[in-house]
Amino acid sequence: MKRIKGMRLYLGWLLIAVVLALVTACGNAENAGNAGNAGNAGNAGNGGSVSSGESVSVSSGSGDGGKTLRIRFYDDPAGFDPATIFRVENENIAFNIFSGLTTYESKTGEIIPDLAESWTTEDNQTWNFKLREGVQWQKGYGEFTSADVLYSYERIIDPAVASPYASEFGNVESFEAPDPYTFIIKLKSPDGNFLHQVANYHQGQIVKKEAVEELGERFMWEPVGTGPYQIESIRTNSEIVMVRHEDYYRGPAPIAKLVFSIIKDDDTASIALQNGEVDLAMRIEKTELLQKLEAAGLKLNVLLERAVNLRIFNTEHGPLADARVRQAWAHAVDWTGNIQATNPMGQMAASNLLPTWMDGYTDDIPVYEYDPEKAKALLAEAGYPDGFSITMHTRSVEESEQLEQENLRAVGIALDFEIVEAAQYNQIRNEGNFEVSGRQLPAVNPDTILFSYLHPDNIAPKGLNGARYSNPELTAKLEAARAEVNADTRAQLYAEVQRIAMTDLPYIPRLAANGYWPSSQNVQNVNINPLSQVNFFEVDITE
Repeated sequence: MKRIKGMRLYLGWLLIAVVLALVTACGNAENAGNAGNAGNAGNAGNGGSVSSGESVSVSSGSGDGGKTLRIRFYDDPAGFDPATIFRVENENIAFNIFSGLTTYESKTGEIIPDLAESWTTEDNQTWNFKLREGVQWQKGYGEFTSADVLYSYERIIDPAVASPYASEFGNVESFEAPDPYTFIIKLKSPDGNFLHQVANYHQGQIVKKEAVEELGERFMWEPVGTGPYQIESIRTNSEIVMVRHEDYYRGPAPIAKLVFSIIKDDDTASIALQNGEVDLAMRIEKTELLQKLEAAGLKLNVLLERAVNLRIFNTEHGPLADARVRQAWAHAVDWTGNIQATNPMGQMAASNLLPTWMDGYTDDIPVYEYDPEKAKALLAEAGYPDGFSITMHTRSVEESEQLEQENLRAVGIALDFEIVEAAQYNQIRNEGNFEVSGRQLPAVNPDTILFSYLHPDNIAPKGLNGARYSNPELTAKLEAARAEVNADTRAQLYAEVQRIAMTDLPYIPRLAANGYWPSSQNVQNVNINPLSQVNFFEVDITE
């Protein structure tokens, strides 16, 4: 409760006494409602157990009254502009603020309508979208129309914006908005997977021109969308508060307010969940913590094999330019054994760039078994019988990476870690200025992974091909797969792409990460989609 200062300048002592009595009574009631330092789920307006921090954004919003859900957020926010957004935790916020022409069904990952209520195509090259009428922007920005789609997509491909997702529209010939509720996209070549490009993710998220221009650089912290929730406030190193968009086209969400408490340490987050200080934890994936939470009666809310985590080699750097060296690295590390020794619940073994559940996946690829002697032989064959030294920038060193370092040392490769801050780490990766690095890209569409990592048009800093990999044979097959109408032929082409990539090995699949969002038993419908996102419109709290 905010105390009113200076009252004695205007009121007499008697009135002050009355006011102080009322304030004391109100304060006691407030403290009682915040018992446990975070309050109970369902008590609207409680701020959660967060430390004070500098306010970086305050926007008007609804959300007074109704249910409140407290959620652990595991890192400092880095902004929510779809054109430049990075990292899964930020993408979860954006997923609930913005909408795409299409979106993903939470449990199956299937494409379903969003801002487009229907679409047609006869050749997978010209796509006609019929847009919903009456959809309202947050914060009084009026009705959504095709002009908003046109502005959003043209903004993504504008070189001045420098979006890392511009290449996702590289196959687009033209965008057209012939009337307020029709949008037409013509492609250079057919693409049967194109509906993924306009989904509620990165480049597919629709923004409002007037909001972007009015807010300028503040837009990344005060975004305006058409989704079920909007930002109310952000306090750095402390919390993000979102309130529901009362005019959301599907109706108001069951939960009025989402309070994301920034708790970076997993052990601290686990304790907060057990103590009732948060109701839901975004991403706790350590085996020992998950076992404790399950034993304490909490729900784990899991998505297995949510994304493949890769080791990225800069193929233009020294010894890493030789595929035999990269293959030696793969054989030198006991990937499966290291997972079992460190985090068997949170991680799984992986042998391909694609997860096993994804369309187009094949297991008919080279597999690199743990074989230190073969690794040494490959290094000697490549001209490095005594090994070499290499540096990897990272934000922190995981236990499995320490074991990887030991495995490599045994065959003569000296891997050094250089710890950097998050912003510098992202810059290094995005610009491709590294020797070896890592990345994990959640996706539903195989094109998202294969084109992003392997196509030369996406070589960093233009895209996510941080390996600077280019193989004309693979590129031709990849482009043919995207244009192919016949599903069987397309699957065969994708399989050939994977075989070439896993032979050249610009990337090594380190592991497949499992996604866990543990919660109290009364938190319902926490469905983690294949992009590692939760649609909070579906989530509810029961008594």
